[in-house]
Amino acid sequence: MRFFPLIICSLLLVHFACGQSSPILLIQVAYERESESIELMPGLNMPAQAPGYTLIIPEDPVGLAVAFHAGRDTSHPGFEMRLYTEAMKRNVAVMYVTTGSHFEFLFDDARYFQLAAYIQQALDTLDLANDRLLFSGMSLAGTRAMKFGKWCLEGKAPSGLKPSAVAICDAPLDFIRFWTDGAIAIKYQSNPTSASEASWVNFQLEQNLGGTPRAHPERYRDYSPYFPQMDIESKLDVFSSVALRAYTEPDIHWWMNNRQKSYYGMNAMDAAALIRDLRLIGNERAELITTTEKGFHPDGQRHPHSWSIVDNGELMDWFVGVLQSPSK
Repeated sequence: MRFFPLIICSLLLVHFACGQSSPILLIQVAYERESESIELMPGLNMPAQAPGYTLIIPEDPVGLAVAFHAGRDTSHPGFEMRLYTEAMKRNVAVMYVTTGSHFEFLFDDARYFQLAAYIQQALDTLDLANDRLLFSGMSLAGTRAMKFGKWCLEGKAPSGLKPSAVAICDAPLDFIRFWTDGAIAIKYQSNPTSASEASWVNFQLEQNLGGTPRAHPERYRDYSPYFPQMDIESKLDVFSSVALRAYTEPDIHWWMNNRQKSYYGMNAMDAAALIRDLRLIGNERAELITTTEKGFHPDGQRHPHSWSIVDNGELMDWFVGVLQSPSK
């Protein structure tokens, strides 16, 4: 990889409710795209984007919140892209990081090392220790936050990255469940949106995991950042002392009426099971955060699968609290 000719740096002002302003530094780092587009399935391609990151730096940063969002554009209306406005008030730097794919599944080991290099660059810029980290993400970005967090906690990151906290929002974690629900949507064409998404998601899973979970259940279990099983410790032990939050809005009536999904098709199942199991192995800082009627897209459309259910200010307060009271 090589840099584009310019790294863009901007000095901005964040205005607080009290009328005061605080200067922040915005750094955008973009690498050359590996291709013009990314194939999700035959006949369906999405434009690739420049891999890299956007780093937003307050005065005297105390930690770094890493958002594994699909892009780096802070002008995007997505609620997760507004995280930095609350983070700056609490002296938390924010990093939006991408491999260049809007739909990065982290099938390839090289992508882990790519993300680790970007995050280490940011920590070096901030002069922060490699454990002053929050990993966060919505939907598949939340899957990335969990999978990359697990990889780091297993000691695989060359520079020893280690998140102190992880916050995921309505992320799929059990990919046998996720594939199976998608297969039902495809077979019965239960809902156009559900069937369309399941077609390319299941194609990606089958292509990269060597087939269906019926043929290779162990590969799907290994790929899943969480999978319900009797031996809880073997999958979750690395998270036993990490502060971890799972946000979800389990509106079963919305999902049935609008997507023809049952409880089995909701990512809320994974969130609740994950937190329960973490508590069973002694993680007292594992929290399930549920909401009601707070899920909306930026255009105002009702949708429980949205980062709008997360209170960004309270999340940043929680992260700062974690940094002030690290795990023993």
